[in-house]
Amino acid sequence: MATINDIAKKTGLSKSTISRYLNQGSVSKASRKKIKQAIEELGYIPNSYARNLKISKTNTIGVIIPNFIGYTKNTSLNAINIYLKDTDYSMLISCSNDDMRQEVRIIDEMVRLNVDGIILFASNISQKHIKTLNNLDIPVVIFGQNLDKFISITADDYTAGRLMASYIKELNHKEITYFDVGDYDIAVGNRYKGLLSILKDTDIKINHHHADFTKQTAYERAKEVIDKENSTIYLGATDNIAFGIIEALREKNIKIPDEISVTGFGDYEISPLINPPLTTVAFSYEKLGKLAIESLIDAIEGNKSIKAKQVEPKLIVRSSCK
Repeated sequence: MATINDIAKKTGLSKSTISRYLNQGSVSKASRKKIKQAIEELGYIPNSYARNLKISKTNTIGVIIPNFIGYTKNTSLNAINIYLKDTDYSMLISCSNDDMRQEVRIIDEMVRLNVDGIILFASNISQKHIKTLNNLDIPVVIFGQNLDKFISITADDYTAGRLMASYIKELNHKEITYFDVGDYDIAVGNRYKGLLSILKDTDIKINHHHADFTKQTAYERAKEVIDKENSTIYLGATDNIAFGIIEALREKNIKIPDEISVTGFGDYEISPLINPPLTTVAFSYEKLGKLAIESLIDAIEGNKSIKAKQVEPKLIVRSSCK
């Protein structure tokens, strides 16, 4: 764990100056900026906070989310909340608004609030995340991404991609269009890797495009490429992306699935209710949420042998494909 000596070495400032900063004393603006940057980079936690962590237990779980958007996250959070009702623990939620720097600051703030453990809903993991997490004295569960030396709770996205690819081969499609979320979410990117592992040695042409997690962006991207490609099936990396694709196809009066098939990943609550019902790959988000909170409480209460856990996907065939 980083110390005041480490901050002094990194900034070139005296320990007394750093101590004044930590105690909200008089420090120049330039020095404050240097010290603040060093604290963030080193993941420094003041000794008083570290001591409090060791001697006091608050029965509070810190949960950090990137945003409030999405069925998958909200379903998992609900499962966590339901589980906590039968325990002595309560949940403190904070949102980073998809800002990686803010996410690291929130981790530090959770520690200062003496939470007993943290569940981090991670879209991505930066080096600053890793530095900060490695300096913590409390258990952390990484939800949605794999991180060595930490409890990781994930869906098997790679297998999900393979399931979908095998289904596409059965349907004899020769050209497909896939809408991904780019590099922002590594786990979701594994769905495309799984897809490629099945289709790379076939004569199926793959048109690969980037969108984001929103239906609106998928709708706009789909409108741009529909007339330029000859795909007979469109895949969204999430069901939300698939909904945007469906909207674009309908606007162009393209019949689903008679002219173009559509699939997604996630099996959201609305997926079987749209017209036509969406073919997708289902993950048990309730199970993921329960695994996350069970694993964290076990770790808080002394179980040091907990390893990464993964939930298997299931292909759900409905009438959006032909």
